[in-house]
Amino acid sequence: MGGRNDSRKIQKEEKKMNYKVLFIPGNVYHVRMFSKVAKKLKGDVLAISLEGYGEKGRAGIERALQENGIRFKRVQDYRKEDPEFILREEKPDVVVVLNDIDPGCLYFVRGANRLGIPTLLIAEGIVVDTPHRSLGPSYFINIIKNVLFSGNIAHSIKLLVRRTSSILSGNPEPGYDRYGAECMKIAVWGEYSKKFFESRGIPSEKIVITGNPLMDDIFRLKPKADKIKKQLGLPAGAKLIVYASCNPIDIQYWTEEETAHLVRLLNKIALNMKNCFLLIRPHPTEPNERYLRFLQGEDTSKTFVSKKENLYDLLASCNVLITDASVVGSEAAVIGKPVIIVNLTGKPYPIRYYPKLLIDERVAVEVRKKGELLPTIERLLNKKSQNELMKNREKFVRKYFYRIDGKSSERVAELIEKMVKK
Repeated sequence: MGGRNDSRKIQKEEKKMNYKVLFIPGNVYHVRMFSKVAKKLKGDVLAISLEGYGEKGRAGIERALQENGIRFKRVQDYRKEDPEFILREEKPDVVVVLNDIDPGCLYFVRGANRLGIPTLLIAEGIVVDTPHRSLGPSYFINIIKNVLFSGNIAHSIKLLVRRTSSILSGNPEPGYDRYGAECMKIAVWGEYSKKFFESRGIPSEKIVITGNPLMDDIFRLKPKADKIKKQLGLPAGAKLIVYASCNPIDIQYWTEEETAHLVRLLNKIALNMKNCFLLIRPHPTEPNERYLRFLQGEDTSKTFVSKKENLYDLLASCNVLITDASVVGSEAAVIGKPVIIVNLTGKPYPIRYYPKLLIDERVAVEVRKKGELLPTIERLLNKKSQNELMKNREKFVRKYFYRIDGKSSERVAELIEKMVKK
């Protein structure tokens, strides 16, 4: 009898594993978030590396997939580089994306919808909105740069022509106001995100609150407060300021000159403060070399440019987190670190809601004038000022992140498994 029961148990386990999830990443951040979920899935996971991102972008995504143990194929591995053809070949039970308006991901989502394959969007932020972009010379210069340095000029031009043609035809690809509208289900970070999507006309039954999978590491890893300071070889009692970038140049938020101005200013502040050091953390899609170039000719004896450190160990080690508009600002606030949102340009933030909500919820301090930056840093190094920000943390976490309990990835994985066709 026991043998028969064991056999049934094994068959049940095999049945549970008999499904396939197709993951379409748009950037390294998408891989970083989904990898937490992939570890919780009992079925087969396959990622598709999109040729549209060029050799540089593709290599970064593929490296991240390999590091996280996620199997992948390139679109060129198939007889036809067509999303619907690939879907028919792979026969996935669920398609997962983190951005359903990105052209590469969009056509997989639409193809899956036509074929009756369930589609899930894991929200990549608290809110996602149309970036403010100035259509001046710098905007078009950036487009040219992106084409020239994509690693695949012919394909980048093809994408640009296709996008332009769709606009001229009166049938443009969807913008950020349609983010989440294409997928069958959306996994969001918290109650605020749910209400945001509902305000966009997304039906309530499509939206599932799971929390942010990346936040699971905060609960599980219990980041060590001085780990990174020791790795960097900082002296005892040293203060560490971290600047986390949202890649303001490539998203046409700031110009190179505006970004370089802030970086040089932060470098100067670190030099002039006693036992204080600066670590510049570029966005995953940015090269470190960009910031090293901005600091050429400067005394950088107290400045580091790196993104190799574990993010949560870095946040646990830092004394103040400074950001332009990176989601890292919200992660630092959750950990309970003082956060400064800096914008010396006078320009609107990339999106209407973020990082403004950090300021409105009083878990971050805004700096808009050059002369205010040093006094604000000095004030936030004071325990009393830190305690004032900490008072608002619990309410902030509940509203925007649901729970920091180490189970957000598990909740997303359970949602995926519920979506698998019976």
